[in-house]
Amino acid sequence: MIDWNALYKVSLGLYVLGAKDGERPVGSIVDAVMIAASKPCAVVVSCNNASYTKACIEKSKELSLSVLPKDVDPFVVANFGFQSSKNVNKWDNVAADEFNNLPVLKQASAYISAKVVSQYAFESNTVFIAEIDAAVNVRDTDNLLYEDYRNRFKDEVIKSFQQHMKEKANG
Repeated sequence: MIDWNALYKVSLGLYVLGAKDGERPVGSIVDAVMIAASKPCAVVVSCNNASYTKACIEKSKELSLSVLPKDVDPFVVANFGFQSSKNVNKWDNVAADEFNNLPVLKQASAYISAKVVSQYAFESNTVFIAEIDAAVNVRDTDNLLYEDYRNRFKDEVIKSFQQHMKEKANG
């Protein structure tokens, strides 16, 4: 038996995972990220197998991570978490930059770009191991943890997405 409440206590942050579909930037929210090695510097990222961003990373073998600060606009999480890059140009909805030719959020506390060297597919997720080619600390701040999202931020994220969809429907 797995008690998911026990697993939610494992410290995880929230990140916007970026990639490219050809020249078009794509992205999604991920929470399973860790620095795996220092020589060479490597990161492990887990993506849901249904994610369009995951499919683009499999093709391009490149990814970016935008570390989300605790004070991130709730819409950022909604934008990248509640819709698919297959159907929506998510990066058009937020202030973004390019970092090593990959999309990153201007609101991020740090940026990372990396090249995939290995991957392993589980039934639900694929884990990418990627060598970091660049990382920049944008600003010193506390980062948004998954626990913060679950306990205090989730309702704000949902409300911001509902407001966005209402505005979009009204033109």
